Amino acid sequence: MKKMVFFLTYSFIVLGIYTLGTTRENEQLSIALNTQYSNSISDASQKLGELEDAVKKSLLFEDNKSSSKEREDIWRLSSDIKSSIATLPVDESFSTSWMNYLGRLGNFAKESTEQGNPDEYYEVIQKAADNLNELSSEWQVATKGLLSGNLSISHWENKLRDSPDGKANWSKMGQSVMEYTETVFPLTASESDAQKKKDLSGIKEAKIAEEEAIDKFKQLFPNVSNDLIVVDKSRKGSPYPFYHLRFAESSAIGYIDITQKGGHVLSYLVERRMGKPTKDYEELEKLAEQFLKQADYSDLVLEEARENDTAWHFVFVRVNPENGAKVFSDPIHMKMAKDTGEVLGLDASEYIRKEKLAPQPIRKVDWKQFFRPGVEVMDEQLAYVEDRQMQQRLAHYLTVVSDKEKSETYKILVDTDTLEVITTEKQ
Repeated sequence: MKKMVFFLTYSFIVLGIYTLGTTRENEQLSIALNTQYSNSISDASQKLGELEDAVKKSLLFEDNKSSSKEREDIWRLSSDIKSSIATLPVDESFSTSWMNYLGRLGNFAKESTEQGNPDEYYEVIQKAADNLNELSSEWQVATKGLLSGNLSISHWENKLRDSPDGKANWSKMGQSVMEYTETVFPLTASESDAQKKKDLSGIKEAKIAEEEAIDKFKQLFPNVSNDLIVVDKSRKGSPYPFYHLRFAESSAIGYIDITQKGGHVLSYLVERRMGKPTKDYEELEKLAEQFLKQADYSDLVLEEARENDTAWHFVFVRVNPENGAKVFSDPIHMKMAKDTGEVLGLDASEYIRKEKLAPQPIRKVDWKQFFRPGVEVMDEQLAYVEDRQMQQRLAHYLTVVSDKEKSETYKILVDTDTLEVITTEKQ
């Protein structure tokens, strides 16, 4: 009898310790996500107001040059708001429509600065100004009460997506934005087809079970995968059905999304305190490449790298095996910690889509005849890039230098068949 009492008492103690530990970890995750979501909404709210101001300011001037700063601000702020909204578990109909609208608004402002009809710009942007005024009001209604700072994870999800009131607010905004997009930036037939292709899953591999997704997580991230909090599935209608795994390990919290088909890492994010940098650029680049190969992403090359105080951000792009061309629309973004060299973040959502690439002739070009005297081609590669009709085109990817005294460098993409200049960017 004494043994039975002892075992029962011991079991209750162990259960209590486990429950207390799990509760504390849940509280840590709740606090961190609460901060993340609050910051994202606050940032989006502030920049939505700045975007509205920039749009109105750009309507003041007659010529493109006078409003170039405002147009650049429109492009930058649109991109920033997209990044903030991407971190929120909002209603899918809203996020999809809003991302599309912001992308088109930003691209239109940027392209019209370089080339475009002034009358067309003012007509489109005037409509956008009216739309943003309405959207700002709807945004305030949808986000009311979300910045109190003490909402739990379930409360956030209810407010942003699941509750009748929340769903109604976000769905209403999604419908409004969709209508504004169709009115201000109408889709052509080719754009519509291309957009539909992007919304479809190109993954043909067999589905994996939830246990296999967990094993994949532990294999790739052994240092943070010891204690899973929640394993969910993506919602119905998702272009890429996936498993959503949330975790907390010591001071680190985060999540990983793994596709149900094929078990590919779709995205990963971990939040923790950062220490002093100990890893240099070359070591972090090597670690990033090793991780991608371990995660079965082996057809990539590094295209871009930038840093902040705590991490290096790498952009890898897929390489077409048939001609060695880079596919800029199929990137993977990575964030590597300077203190430990671990992966802090990964986004492979665009890479997963795998753009369909059509054969295209490659015409020989005499670049000395193509460019003005004094312009020198320093590097030439092949790359696929999306043109204005949203079609993937094979292009000569050139690095050129003009005015050797001032040494101005440009990245230029020239269609290999038509020799049309698709983009020109100053470095």
